[in-house]
Amino acid sequence: MKKKNTPTIEDDDWIDWDNLPPSRSQLKRETQATNALGEQLLTIPASQLELLPYPEIIAAIVECKRITKGNARKRQLGYIGKLIRQVEMEPITILLDRFDASSRAHVTHFHQLEVWRDKLVSDDKETMTEILEKYPMIERQQLRQLVRNAVSERQKETQPAVAYRKLFKFLKNSTEPLQSTQ
Repeated sequence: MKKKNTPTIEDDDWIDWDNLPPSRSQLKRETQATNALGEQLLTIPASQLELLPYPEIIAAIVECKRITKGNARKRQLGYIGKLIRQVEMEPITILLDRFDASSRAHVTHFHQLEVWRDKLVSDDKETMTEILEKYPMIERQQLRQLVRNAVSERQKETQPAVAYRKLFKFLKNSTEPLQSTQ
Protein backbone atom coordinates (compact mmCIF):
# COMPACT_ATOMS: atom_id res chain seq x y z
CA MET A 1 0.00 0.00 0.00
CA LYS A 2 1.31 3.43 -0.95
CA LYS A 3 1.71 6.17 1.56
CA LYS A 4 -0.35 9.32 0.84
CA ASN A 5 1.42 12.59 0.25
CA THR A 6 0.09 14.37 3.32
CA PRO A 7 2.41 16.90 4.90
CA THR A 8 3.85 16.13 8.27
CA ILE A 9 6.00 18.12 10.62
CA GLU A 10 9.08 16.27 9.47
CA ASP A 11 8.52 17.02 5.76
CA ASP A 12 10.58 19.69 4.04
CA ASP A 13 7.48 20.80 2.12
CA TRP A 14 5.67 22.21 5.12
CA ILE A 15 2.61 24.32 4.22
CA ASP A 16 3.29 28.03 3.87
CA TRP A 17 0.14 29.43 5.49
CA ASP A 18 0.90 33.00 4.43
CA ASN A 19 0.78 32.21 0.72
CA LEU A 20 -2.43 30.19 0.60
CA PRO A 21 -5.26 31.57 -1.55
CA PRO A 22 -8.20 33.03 0.40
CA SER A 23 -10.80 30.56 1.54
CA ARG A 24 -14.29 30.52 0.08
CA SER A 25 -15.60 31.94 3.35
CA GLN A 26 -13.13 34.81 3.17
CA LEU A 27 -14.12 35.52 -0.43
CA LYS A 28 -17.79 35.58 0.59
CA ARG A 29 -17.05 38.00 3.46
CA GLU A 30 -15.18 40.32 1.07
CA THR A 31 -18.06 40.16 -1.41
CA GLN A 32 -20.57 40.99 1.31
CA ALA A 33 -18.41 43.91 2.46
CA THR A 34 -18.22 45.44 -1.02
CA ASN A 35 -21.96 44.89 -1.52
CA ALA A 36 -22.53 46.76 1.75
CA LEU A 37 -20.40 49.63 0.40
CA GLY A 38 -22.62 49.64 -2.67
CA GLU A 39 -25.71 49.91 -0.45
CA GLN A 40 -24.13 52.84 1.38
CA LEU A 41 -23.43 54.55 -1.94
CA LEU A 42 -27.17 54.35 -2.70
CA THR A 43 -27.84 56.79 0.16
CA ILE A 44 -25.57 59.49 -1.28
CA PRO A 45 -27.23 62.22 -3.39
CA ALA A 46 -26.68 61.98 -7.15
CA SER A 47 -24.99 65.37 -7.26
CA GLN A 48 -22.32 64.11 -4.84
CA LEU A 49 -21.92 60.76 -6.62
CA GLU A 50 -20.60 62.68 -9.63
CA LEU A 51 -17.45 63.31 -7.60
CA LEU A 52 -16.48 59.65 -7.99
CA PRO A 53 -13.98 59.07 -10.81
CA TYR A 54 -15.82 55.88 -11.86
CA PRO A 55 -18.66 56.60 -14.33
CA GLU A 56 -19.60 52.92 -14.64
CA ILE A 57 -20.22 52.67 -10.89
CA ILE A 58 -22.22 55.91 -10.92
CA ALA A 59 -24.41 54.60 -13.76
CA ALA A 60 -24.97 51.29 -11.92
CA ILE A 61 -25.96 53.14 -8.72
CA VAL A 62 -28.39 55.41 -10.59
CA GLU A 63 -29.92 52.32 -12.21
CA CYS A 64 -30.18 50.55 -8.84
CA LYS A 65 -32.03 53.53 -7.36
CA ARG A 66 -34.69 53.06 -10.05
CA ILE A 67 -35.13 49.33 -9.40
CA THR A 68 -37.78 48.48 -6.80
CA LYS A 69 -38.18 44.68 -7.19
CA GLY A 70 -36.31 42.62 -4.60
CA ASN A 71 -34.30 40.11 -6.65
CA ALA A 72 -33.50 42.54 -9.44
CA ARG A 73 -32.24 45.02 -6.85
CA LYS A 74 -30.08 42.30 -5.24
CA ARG A 75 -28.55 41.44 -8.61
CA GLN A 76 -27.83 45.09 -9.29
CA LEU A 77 -26.23 45.48 -5.83
CA GLY A 78 -24.10 42.44 -6.62
CA TYR A 79 -23.04 44.08 -9.87
CA ILE A 80 -22.17 47.30 -8.03
CA GLY A 81 -20.11 45.27 -5.54
CA LYS A 82 -18.29 43.58 -8.42
CA LEU A 83 -17.47 46.96 -9.96
CA ILE A 84 -16.24 48.28 -6.61
CA ARG A 85 -13.88 45.30 -6.19
CA GLN A 86 -12.23 46.19 -9.52
CA VAL A 87 -11.32 49.80 -8.67
CA GLU A 88 -9.26 51.78 -6.15
CA MET A 89 -11.25 52.07 -2.90
CA GLU A 90 -9.87 55.39 -1.57
CA PRO A 91 -12.20 57.79 -3.48
CA ILE A 92 -15.20 55.68 -2.47
CA THR A 93 -14.28 55.61 1.22
CA ILE A 94 -13.57 59.37 1.20
CA LEU A 95 -17.00 60.04 -0.29
CA LEU A 96 -18.71 57.72 2.20
CA ASP A 97 -16.83 59.33 5.11
CA ARG A 98 -18.08 62.72 3.99
CA PHE A 99 -21.66 61.58 4.56
CA ASP A 100 -21.01 59.46 7.64
CA ALA A 101 -21.66 61.85 10.52
CA SER A 102 -19.64 59.65 12.88
CA SER A 103 -16.46 59.78 10.81
CA ARG A 104 -13.55 61.93 11.83
CA ALA A 105 -13.26 63.47 8.34
CA HIS A 106 -16.89 64.59 8.42
CA VAL A 107 -16.59 66.18 11.87
CA THR A 108 -13.29 67.89 11.04
CA HIS A 109 -14.67 69.27 7.78
CA PHE A 110 -17.76 70.70 9.50
CA HIS A 111 -15.70 72.28 12.28
CA GLN A 112 -13.50 73.95 9.68
CA LEU A 113 -16.58 75.30 7.87
CA GLU A 114 -17.99 76.70 11.12
CA VAL A 115 -14.69 78.43 11.92
CA TRP A 116 -14.50 79.92 8.43
CA ARG A 117 -18.09 81.14 8.60
CA ASP A 118 -17.52 82.84 11.95
CA LYS A 119 -14.30 84.49 10.75
CA LEU A 120 -15.93 85.65 7.51
CA VAL A 121 -18.80 87.25 9.40
CA SER A 122 -16.23 88.88 11.71
CA ASP A 123 -14.77 90.54 8.58
CA ASP A 124 -11.50 88.57 8.56
CA LYS A 125 -9.97 89.20 5.11
CA GLU A 126 -7.30 86.52 5.56
CA THR A 127 -9.99 83.84 5.84
CA MET A 128 -11.53 84.89 2.54
CA THR A 129 -8.09 84.65 0.90
CA GLU A 130 -7.46 81.25 2.51
CA ILE A 131 -10.75 79.85 1.21
CA LEU A 132 -10.22 81.25 -2.27
CA GLU A 133 -6.70 79.80 -2.44
CA LYS A 134 -7.77 76.39 -1.18
CA TYR A 135 -10.86 76.22 -3.41
CA PRO A 136 -10.17 78.24 -6.57
CA MET A 137 -13.35 76.97 -8.27
CA ILE A 138 -15.61 78.55 -5.64
CA GLU A 139 -17.96 81.28 -6.86
CA ARG A 140 -16.26 84.34 -5.39
CA GLN A 141 -19.01 86.82 -6.09
CA GLN A 142 -21.68 84.65 -4.49
CA LEU A 143 -19.45 84.02 -1.47
CA ARG A 144 -18.85 87.76 -0.97
CA GLN A 145 -22.58 88.48 -1.32
CA LEU A 146 -23.47 85.85 1.27
CA VAL A 147 -20.83 87.23 3.65
CA ARG A 148 -22.25 90.76 3.24
CA ASN A 149 -25.77 89.48 3.92
CA ALA A 150 -24.65 87.58 7.03
CA VAL A 151 -22.75 90.63 8.35
CA SER A 152 -25.77 92.85 7.75
CA GLU A 153 -28.03 90.32 9.43
CA ARG A 154 -25.72 90.14 12.44
CA GLN A 155 -25.62 93.94 12.78
CA LYS A 156 -29.44 94.13 12.68
CA GLU A 157 -29.64 91.16 15.08
CA THR A 158 -32.52 89.61 13.14
CA GLN A 159 -33.79 86.19 14.12
CA PRO A 160 -33.70 83.58 12.66
CA ALA A 161 -30.25 83.95 11.14
CA VAL A 162 -31.14 82.94 7.58
CA ALA A 163 -28.15 84.49 5.80
CA TYR A 164 -25.79 82.98 8.40
CA ARG A 165 -27.14 79.50 7.60
CA LYS A 166 -27.08 80.15 3.85
CA LEU A 167 -23.40 81.06 4.11
CA PHE A 168 -22.65 77.78 5.88
CA LYS A 169 -24.65 75.78 3.33
CA PHE A 170 -22.81 77.49 0.46
CA LEU A 171 -19.44 76.72 2.07
CA LYS A 172 -20.47 73.11 2.66
CA ASN A 173 -21.62 72.60 -0.93
CA SER A 174 -18.63 74.40 -2.44
CA THR A 175 -15.84 72.74 -0.47
CA GLU A 176 -15.72 69.04 -1.22
CA PRO A 177 -13.31 66.82 0.75
CA LEU A 178 -12.43 64.96 -2.46
CA GLN A 179 -10.96 68.19 -3.80
CA SER A 180 -9.18 69.11 -0.57
CA THR A 181 -7.20 65.87 -0.09
CA GLN A 182 -3.73 67.02 -0.99
